[in-house]
Amino acid sequence: MNHPLTPNLRDISDADLQKKLTELGKRLVFGHQTGNSQMIMQLELMMEDYREESLRRDRQRMQQNNENSADKGKNWDDIIDI
Repeated sequence: MNHPLTPNLRDISDADLQKKLTELGKRLVFGHQTGNSQMIMQLELMMEDYREESLRRDRQRMQQNNENSADKGKNWDDIIDI
């Protein structure tokens, strides 16, 4: 579920994405300390958007690494056989 105030996350850098996640985490701690349940719910929705974007980028990097290693003859699927 997307929070309506979340900007387009594909346009920001990885460093800014992590910085914003840290900032939202601090705000979430404050929300828990003050017992503001509405604030907590909104922050969790927004943090989920940022986490999903981070995971999407990680999956994309992993896929690119696998493709690059397969092109260089270092396909892990051929090396590890269970």
